[in-house]
Amino acid sequence: MKLAGKTDVGRVRQENQDDYRAGELPGGAVWALVCDGMGGARGGREASQGACNVIENVFQEQYAQCGAGQEEAFLKKALIYANRFVFQKASHEESLAGMGTTAVCALVRGGTVYLCHAGDSRAYLFRAGKLTQLTHDHSYVQELVDCGTITVEEAEHHPQKNIITKALGVDYRLEPEFTSEKLQKGDVLLLCTDGLTNMVPVDQMEKLLVQGPFYDTPDRLIEAANANGGSDNITALLLAVEPTEVEHG
Repeated sequence: MKLAGKTDVGRVRQENQDDYRAGELPGGAVWALVCDGMGGARGGREASQGACNVIENVFQEQYAQCGAGQEEAFLKKALIYANRFVFQKASHEESLAGMGTTAVCALVRGGTVYLCHAGDSRAYLFRAGKLTQLTHDHSYVQELVDCGTITVEEAEHHPQKNIITKALGVDYRLEPEFTSEKLQKGDVLLLCTDGLTNMVPVDQMEKLLVQGPFYDTPDRLIEAANANGGSDNITALLLAVEPTEVEHG
């Protein structure tokens, strides 16, 4: 696997409340994580960084116990640990009250990507020139789309697009969503915050993903988001599947 990531404050916000992590694991596996904090100037940053720290520690200290077929339980546990950490910190520090963070976490091994998420940070699969969203937004606007109240096109510019229905740290209980997808050689996974998806249409992202060297792709995506307004923090994290990972699993 090849990994490339970047985060940027954007053109409007005063500070960057996004965070991301990624790393290699035993047996040729890799993991990746993107978080988008919310809840005031200090709270958003504390939430995203705290969640990333907890999830990174779970991978470092407990991944060895994640056997075949245990990927869902392992990823959900990582996000639930992070949820409790952020919730308890927000409960004990008045200046952090109400903070939370989205999270989208990927584990790639054995030719499959396993995904666990909460909120509206997304995971996409780029295959044969087409970008497909793998995660389902936990947002008020997505619920309106799901029940047929508004169209996908109307959702793009809905005034309440920023209302999240699930996030880490908001409630002591969390049920993150899990999904998985078989990978093929040449596939690219994109994990990103809404600072990218709200600014750069899918068709533009598809063009940018094939324009130049893989390791420059996060820069190209962020440059496009800023050129289109840069109204939020922007994070793009990419994982490219090389042939040997899938063929030899």
